[in-house]
Amino acid sequence: MAKKAKKPNKYVEQLQRGFRDIQTVAEEGNFKLFLKQFIVIALVVLAWHQLTGKFASKIQNLEGQVDAIKAQQLNEKEYAANKKLLISLEPRFANIEDKGEWLLREILDIFQKAELTPNVSGSQVEDSNNPTYLLASMQVESAVEYATFARLLASIENRKEFIKISGFNLEKDKDPNRLGMNKVSIRLSTIFPKEKIAKQLFKDYNQLVGDQQNEKTAKETKKVK
Repeated sequence: MAKKAKKPNKYVEQLQRGFRDIQTVAEEGNFKLFLKQFIVIALVVLAWHQLTGKFASKIQNLEGQVDAIKAQQLNEKEYAANKKLLISLEPRFANIEDKGEWLLREILDIFQKAELTPNVSGSQVEDSNNPTYLLASMQVESAVEYATFARLLASIENRKEFIKISGFNLEKDKDPNRLGMNKVSIRLSTIFPKEKIAKQLFKDYNQLVGDQQNEKTAKETKKVK
């Protein structure tokens, strides 16, 4: 089967004719007819490259400035958010000067509110290897029912002050006279910042603390309504 002849491309044909015309004119010595047009085209092309190059450079420079502004705004927002977070969190940690008795006071308060008798076994264990804070923990034992123990855990985890349950052990009391009771051993931990820095870092510290307190009061008032 014979192959179908390919239809000529009219744009290719026009281009070929144009080159033939230029060749003919050059052979006849009349290339000066095209000189003016060539100069104009060359100038236009050169101007176009220069203008587009400068325009592209300006666009690129502008885009770079916009990106820089966006990055700066993002950094400012992150800085403001971290600043606000530090000011709100730092007061919830006890001062390191109180490390000898603060955790014990908190433990006694926790168990008193739960109407439980705590038995603190051993002394406070401290780890000061971290350069920014000191880790302290204490072991506490008590006798509780399951429901009471669950409420105790919830009260510790939801406490305003930062106290963490590092681990616990719950064992059923086998004494027949203490039916339903369990022996529980809990290790409670906290950290003491070696230095509180928010007030030293931020000149508007007092104002920000006041603003946060006002926000808190407004939220509490709204809840009541």
